[in-house]
Amino acid sequence: MKPLEIFCRNRVMHAQITVHDKSMGMKDYHLYNKNGLAFYVFRKFQGVWQLAYGVLADDIKEACIDALILRFDTDVPELFYHNGKRQVVEVRAKEYSLWHIYLNNAYVGSIQYYSFTKQFNYHLDDNCLLTDDHVQKYIAMIQRGELKWIKDDIR
Repeated sequence: MKPLEIFCRNRVMHAQITVHDKSMGMKDYHLYNKNGLAFYVFRKFQGVWQLAYGVLADDIKEACIDALILRFDTDVPELFYHNGKRQVVEVRAKEYSLWHIYLNNAYVGSIQYYSFTKQFNYHLDDNCLLTDDHVQKYIAMIQRGELKWIKDDIR
């Protein structure tokens, strides 16, 4: 498997990674250091990422979780920090050419594709951290196929 790229402390680190499927929708992600001996276990359980085994500095741990989210959460086009808190954006495909936008698992808007006019329309809730530029970027990702459509939707 391709190494995980971790951006931290103004540099890029690479870690070998293996994924171990557990029961009940839980997965363990083993990250190995460059000598291949020491490893850390990150776990995703019920949508929450955590360091389950090993000790890392807080900034490195958070950078590893960021890298894991961006690589393995397929509905996450981006994440950013606001006031020191991680903001994870998810764009989830629904039926009838519709996508719901979530910020930290809270609904903040939607994108709709109209096949008759071949145009995208969207709305965002008021006082949302996301801007029109964010949504335009997600629409472009949908058009390029980087964010999924429901399989039987007509485009």
